[in-house]
Amino acid sequence: MKAATLRLLVGVTTPLILGGSVRAGFTGISTVSKPNLWGLLTVNVYAEFNRPGEDHMLAVAGTPDAPLSIEVIGGSFYQHPFGSDRPPGDAFGDFPSLYFDTFVAIGVKRWPNFQPDDQMMLTLDWPGFGESTLETSNAGWAITPLDPQGDPFDPIWVAGDGRVLIGQFSTVNGSAIQGTMLLQYISNNVVGQSIVSFFHVPGPGALWLLGAAGLLGRRRRRR
Repeated sequence: MKAATLRLLVGVTTPLILGGSVRAGFTGISTVSKPNLWGLLTVNVYAEFNRPGEDHMLAVAGTPDAPLSIEVIGGSFYQHPFGSDRPPGDAFGDFPSLYFDTFVAIGVKRWPNFQPDDQMMLTLDWPGFGESTLETSNAGWAITPLDPQGDPFDPIWVAGDGRVLIGQFSTVNGSAIQGTMLLQYISNNVVGQSIVSFFHVPGPGALWLLGAAGLLGRRRRRR
């Protein structure tokens, strides 16, 4: 099932959907800093939608034509010793700093304390995070169209505000975090995909970009 999900993503050839279109559906990505007591730069990355009942987040990936790269500028990823590449689970209550771990996601921030079980799949050939980079051209993370955590307007998962969390990336010593990735989603009841990029620096002025350029490279592996 994991491999089939990735093949589906690679095979979609719909045009990029740019913010501002008449029936936008998927409108782009955004980044938000998460304040904390540990001196971390923690960045939540969201896919944003604006058509309730017609939009659903499906997958994030890198492909040979659109490699995925997420990297810390001038530092390394913060990785909690009890964390993983997925959103934190039961140990969150005993270790509050685990909430600021680096992980990939679709909708889920933590479970089961605040949300139902996470149905997200890491696809075959998942490389894991490197010390300061995550890079792949043949893997990603995905859910199915039936998984409610991909619904941008389901208040159980994402506060019903049109955003779906697709990753949290933290650093204790880096100056910024940037990334490029391929998203697959249902927008206006039609499956589509877009290459998106972001660049986030500390402070109120986070930047986000939706476009087809700027393919980067690197990786980090968690063991």
